[in-house]
Amino acid sequence: MFSLIHKKESAHTEGIWSCAWGLFNPETHKNSEEKQNGETQENGETNENEENLPEKVTQYVVSGGLDDTVKIWNWDGEGVEGDLTLLHSLEGHSLGVISVDVNKAGTVAASSSLDSTIRLWKLHEGKQIQSIDCGPVEAWSVVFSPDGKHIASGNHAGKINVYSTQDGQLVNTLDTRGRFTYSVAYSDDGKLIASGAIDGFINLFDIESGKLVHTLEGHAMTIRALAFSPDSQLLLTAADDGHMKLYDVKSSNLICTLSGHSSWVLSVDFAPDQVHFVSSSSDHMVKVWDFAQRNCVHTFKDHQDQVWCAKYSKDSSKIVSVSDDKNVIVYNSPV
Repeated sequence: MFSLIHKKESAHTEGIWSCAWGLFNPETHKNSEEKQNGETQENGETNENEENLPEKVTQYVVSGGLDDTVKIWNWDGEGVEGDLTLLHSLEGHSLGVISVDVNKAGTVAASSSLDSTIRLWKLHEGKQIQSIDCGPVEAWSVVFSPDGKHIASGNHAGKINVYSTQDGQLVNTLDTRGRFTYSVAYSDDGKLIASGAIDGFINLFDIESGKLVHTLEGHAMTIRALAFSPDSQLLLTAADDGHMKLYDVKSSNLICTLSGHSSWVLSVDFAPDQVHFVSSSSDHMVKVWDFAQRNCVHTFKDHQDQVWCAKYSKDSSKIVSVSDDKNVIVYNSPV
């Protein structure tokens, strides 16, 4: 059943705007490394991020707050029990942290801040790996590419900047020719980037060619969040108009509009098994939706202020949410 498992009160000293799950599996990582080993040697790259990794499966929650800190928590739990333990409180940003993400390997976290920098952190050790100065126009949301080699961020000038995680260099800029790019998402197959703007426009780019594939005009207000379905066929959008919309990526057709929140929808995220998706809102609520039926199956009312972010764990069984009430909450979501 849907239930609150753990609440970490006053997890930050100010409101919390972003969160992400990370999962490190030594066996999966070892196989992945062996596969890439030839390629890495060929490129002559050294990877210090692979040193001192955990010896067991480790689940992380990363949170970013307006107190300028990024916090890395260890999630230790089975079934409907569990606990968040603080591993690292990371300082370096000089203004509020507005977005965090974790690479698929579960080894590196990225954070973006109002101080116009993106920082990369080694999850296990809590060390800063990279600091990227994004210039006078601050970076907003930050996301890892599926292969972990790049991070993308939208900015006030309406551009999506793509940086290398290896050396922090700008490798590509996609121009929406629009206004402030508030939200960015990669498709799981690594072929597309979607961006949402402050004026309600949604743009889809082909990553390989850098060409604009579709422009969608579904919302009249700021696109707060975007999420591709795990099969990369659908795009879910959330906006200040209180609605979510589901689009077919290939045709750009609108499949449905979902309503249920009484205020801005601030985040959306698909469960990796694509059975459910989650939304959070400034109405203080976190809602779980049945993907096939397109209806809300549960509402969590445990935050006392707007819920800026809610994310699914890698096994689809847990949801973490963060809010202006300074709390981090973990819920059970039956699979």
